[in-house]
Amino acid sequence: MRRREWRRDVIVTISREYGAAGLAVGDGVASALGYELYADQLSERVAAKLGTSAREVSQIAAAEPSLPERLLAGLGEGTAEVISARAPRLADDFDESVRREIEADVRERAAQGNVVILGRHASAILGARPDLVRVFLCGALEWRVARIIASFGHERARVLADIERIDASRRKSAKDRYKVAWSDARSYDLTIDVSRLGIKGAVALVAEAVRLGNAPA
Repeated sequence: MRRREWRRDVIVTISREYGAAGLAVGDGVASALGYELYADQLSERVAAKLGTSAREVSQIAAAEPSLPERLLAGLGEGTAEVISARAPRLADDFDESVRREIEADVRERAAQGNVVILGRHASAILGARPDLVRVFLCGALEWRVARIIASFGHERARVLADIERIDASRRKSAKDRYKVAWSDARSYDLTIDVSRLGIKGAVALVAEAVRLGNAPA
């Protein structure tokens, strides 16, 4: 019996809760399908175009405060007036330029097909299209906490605070920028609890969804 082939030029977008193994799953899916994983390249390309850092691009994309603002806020000694006067805050028009470049870069790479795009609200940017498989990864809180502690060695209290902050930031930017309910299953084609299925199980499920959804009748 001849093995069925699935249509090429497919785009897989992966959104995820913080600590839900997005990079590991994305890399596994890309390897399984023979696609490119598009993750850090996006921030680097946008940063090069605008003359800023990839880290700053990532923060703007997630609607987080800029690095200088967070450093000054962490000093604990400056008033609002001092921070306003000293922080080299990025202008709103620059923030908007970063977001426009991110959206343009996502669309440009998606046009080539055969790619797994991690984060950056790529599913919302690309919208409804037949060649798109939108994935959301989640996981039990304690499982995510354990993964982050194992990876970075941070204290539990810090990890819990980071999870709450980062997930809230992603939810806010999705709502404010794209009017999308981040983490709502109705915004995705496939929602996976990685803490239950494991990374290998999540990879297999996404890869099979791409194959089944794009195999010839």
